[in-house]
Amino acid sequence: MDKIEKVLRKMRRKEQEAILLVMMQIKKDFRKLPNLKPLSGMENWYRVRVGNYRILFVVERGRVEIRKITKRDDQTYRHLN
Repeated sequence: MDKIEKVLRKMRRKEQEAILLVMMQIKKDFRKLPNLKPLSGMENWYRVRVGNYRILFVVERGRVEIRKITKRDDQTYRHLN
C-alpha cells in the first residue's frame, strides 16, 4: 500500500469522496480546478486545496503525478522532491 492510499484510508468517507473527485479532475485537466496554485520555488509543482487537505502534484512532460496528500500544517510543503 502506498502513502496516498494509506492517507485516504484514515479519512472520513466524505473527505475521501471529495479528494477522489479532485484527483480525477487533476488527471483529466488540472488547470480548471478552482483552488489550484503553483508552488513558489518549485518548477512544475502545484497544490489544490480540498478543505483542510492539500493535494500536491507535479507535471512533467505532459504527465501528472500526484505526490502527496496531507493535512495542512507546518510540515506540508517540506521535503518535496
